Amino acid sequence: MIRKSLMALVALLLMVTSVAAQTDAIDRYVNYTMERFHVPGLALAVVKDGQVVLAKGYGRASLELDVPVTPQTVFEIGSITKQFTATAIMMLVEEGKVQLDEKITAYLSGLPEAWANVTVRHLLTHTSGIKSYTSVTDFITLNRNDHTPEEIIRMVAAEPLEFPPGEKWSYSNTGYYLLGLIVEKASGTSYWEFLDRRIFKPLGMTVTRSSEPRAIIPNRARGYAWIGNGYVNIDPLSATTAYAAGAIVSTVLDMAKWDAALYTERVLKKSSLDEMWNPATLTTGQKTDYGFGWRVGEIRGHRFVMHGGGTPGFRSHFLRLPDDRLTVIVLTNRGGSTPAGSFAQGIARLYLPDLREEPIEDKDPSTTTTFRNMLLALRSGTLSPDLFTTEARAALFPDEVKEFAELLEPAGALRSFHLLERKDEGQVRRYRYRATFEREVWILTFTQNSDGKISALNLWFENPQ
Repeated sequence: MIRKSLMALVALLLMVTSVAAQTDAIDRYVNYTMERFHVPGLALAVVKDGQVVLAKGYGRASLELDVPVTPQTVFEIGSITKQFTATAIMMLVEEGKVQLDEKITAYLSGLPEAWANVTVRHLLTHTSGIKSYTSVTDFITLNRNDHTPEEIIRMVAAEPLEFPPGEKWSYSNTGYYLLGLIVEKASGTSYWEFLDRRIFKPLGMTVTRSSEPRAIIPNRARGYAWIGNGYVNIDPLSATTAYAAGAIVSTVLDMAKWDAALYTERVLKKSSLDEMWNPATLTTGQKTDYGFGWRVGEIRGHRFVMHGGGTPGFRSHFLRLPDDRLTVIVLTNRGGSTPAGSFAQGIARLYLPDLREEPIEDKDPSTTTTFRNMLLALRSGTLSPDLFTTEARAALFPDEVKEFAELLEPAGALRSFHLLERKDEGQVRRYRYRATFEREVWILTFTQNSDGKISALNLWFENPQ
């Protein structure tokens, strides 16, 4: 009996030591990354098997008042809102009030004729071709002002479709704005009342609600930007503007309740959740990496469903690895280039080390050399716009490229550059590389058209050295 008791005590001590070591590693990772990217405050939750194993706040929710972040701090979650909008639609689908392949004109009137063939499914999967209203007007003005649905629709009504519905994928906040209106039309109640009555209250998500700036919300974090060498306050985003595309505020503890519910049928049937997490298929037969309100895919054999969010002054990320029953929730109060997704994946790797991708065989070293030289030119400020498509040039130069160079400058000298993925996606080819610098590790993605021009360039902070 004594021997068994001693063995149990040893096992308990080992478990406590392991948990403490893991927490210390998380603290080091978070503190380094917050300082590196000038993040004033961050709330984190790690959920395993539906149970919160770590909930912690770092930094400040208010710099002026010196208020610390806690797990109860309320943040804007931005586009993570879209999974709640998609869930509301699927609830109405289960009730027979909405049909996924019905034209949206069956639910909404006064829409442009060009949208006549757009279906509910197209909106959910970002395959409608409808231009995002956040890209057709001055976003600062858009943020500050309240807007009616008619005004939002008018912003994009005169814009031609970017492609025939279902033919391509392009992220569109307009699509999710329209889905919110469909929820209201089909349910006979407001979007916010529907979410509160059907999702938030039943799950005990007592803090989650609209981000309405004028409302008094206890424990609400202030949003910031880092400009030059210091923080500045950011004007809040109007909830009527973000609406069903991005106007929810929440805490990591409330989001953990949401995560736990997704392992059950408390909100939706399993068949409905499976459909939401199934990648959309284009009319060309090509699969996308998006379902209904969720990005979907796998990392080294680990299936994930996830989404990030960004509003002025806030960045967030919600990463679920359902087969591993592991979820990481990260909410921050700095917008812009804050790598919330990197935070989430970096912490997930501390629990599942094999998430870290290994280099693959490089059968085209000359292309790798070309991209390596592009990276060096990016850091030195000599990257040529002529290497990019017209659209990518307009999006990246000069501001985005300058920001990338500033982000990479503290990383130190480049030590190695290894291919992680080469993937053909229709008429384009995507390359992903791990760039190991003296002090940090970054992931770079290049998307190259058949004519050799670069149509997209993305950077992703992986971890400090």
